[in-house]
Amino acid sequence: MEGSAEQLRQVRERRWEEVDLLAIYIDGQRFGDHHVISAVGVDRHGTKHVLGIRCGATENAAAVKELLTGLREQGLPTDRKYLFVIDGAKALRAAIQEVFGAEQAVQRCRNHKMRNVLEQLPKDQHPQALNVMRAAWRLSDADDGMKRLEQLALS
Repeated sequence: MEGSAEQLRQVRERRWEEVDLLAIYIDGQRFGDHHVISAVGVDRHGTKHVLGIRCGATENAAAVKELLTGLREQGLPTDRKYLFVIDGAKALRAAIQEVFGAEQAVQRCRNHKMRNVLEQLPKDQHPQALNVMRAAWRLSDADDGMKRLEQLALS
């Protein structure tokens, strides 16, 4: 238990001024009765950095804002552009805009999107839907990708 407490203290005290992050992934996980929000940054070399964790669900605006303001207090610059990858929770987007500004790029996590789509389909349609979505996302032309996804939705 002491080792875990020490590791948590180190994460909460780590400074971020000198780390050149390009993307920040924010997600919530459930552990029994507990919700934990985590932020992981990816730098320009592809190295992942655990930025922070907080108790609370991604749907909880106060918990998300606490996580992001904590990162700002640890030196993460808020005056530069990042790609934020989130699960689609409105509280996440609102907190990102409040702490980092409305001009930040936000992308919906593809894994969450696939999971949400598949939950709406019968199991026998999962393989085809997965193949079409993955193929559409590999296309270099966004309009072509949207057309394929729209065809899937209409079929």
